[in-house]
Amino acid sequence: MKLEKLFVAFLLVVLLVSGCSPIMAANRSSYRGDVSVIKEGIDRGSVIAELGEPDNYSKTENGGYEDKYTLDPDAHRTAVKVLTVFFHLGADLVTLCLWEVVGTPYELAVRDRLATYDLKYNENGKLASFEKRKS
Repeated sequence: MKLEKLFVAFLLVVLLVSGCSPIMAANRSSYRGDVSVIKEGIDRGSVIAELGEPDNYSKTENGGYEDKYTLDPDAHRTAVKVLTVFFHLGADLVTLCLWEVVGTPYELAVRDRLATYDLKYNENGKLASFEKRKS
């Protein structure tokens, strides 16, 4: 009985101590939509339907809109993020946290590569121009 309690305590400590790669994986950006919809001539409603509401927008003097999205075009879907977190936690458990030597550099290599998309719509709600900038 004493050995079982010691083992449970050890597992709890391992779970509490590990965390860099699982936390980094959990904090990745989630998939917001396909950025390939951003093409001149597309209407604003179609872009919003695919990417969601813009992070920032303003109305222009001519009646159009200027929208700004900041997102990772290569972001993973939520299910992939959850599976990655569980994989990191499992690998930490099996290797007694030695997985962090591999998992943390991996997460640093695949971290978010945010881009800012500035979209300018004309008065008819059609995309007149856009610019993609690295954040």
